[in-house]
Amino acid sequence: MRNFIFLIILFFSFACNSNSSKKKEMKLIPINEMRKLVWDVLKADEYYVRISVKDTIDPLQTGNLKLYDQVFKSHGITKEQFYFSYKYYESHPLQFKELIDSVESIARFQRNLILEK
Repeated sequence: MRNFIFLIILFFSFACNSNSSKKKEMKLIPINEMRKLVWDVLKADEYYVRISVKDTIDPLQTGNLKLYDQVFKSHGITKEQFYFSYKYYESHPLQFKELIDSVESIARFQRNLILEK
């Protein structure tokens, strides 16, 4: 489970980029929405990893970015809003822990549903 959390933190640390001119107009995504969003991004990333192993047509490996854009669109936010909110939570350890713990609880719940079948 530690590896899972480490991968989450590592993934978002590299994925985040900031645009300081837009930060003033950005609204923070509430933690309850953010946990669902992070979970969906992680699922999209896992899906992309699984298909990219089989299909090496995408030489730049940008398919995951397209999937992230679809996730953001389905939640009605922009990638800038996501990264702004993620950086905020990342810079506030207690809230970030709450976010990661809630994402981990979603993962545990989903895994238990699969194991029950």
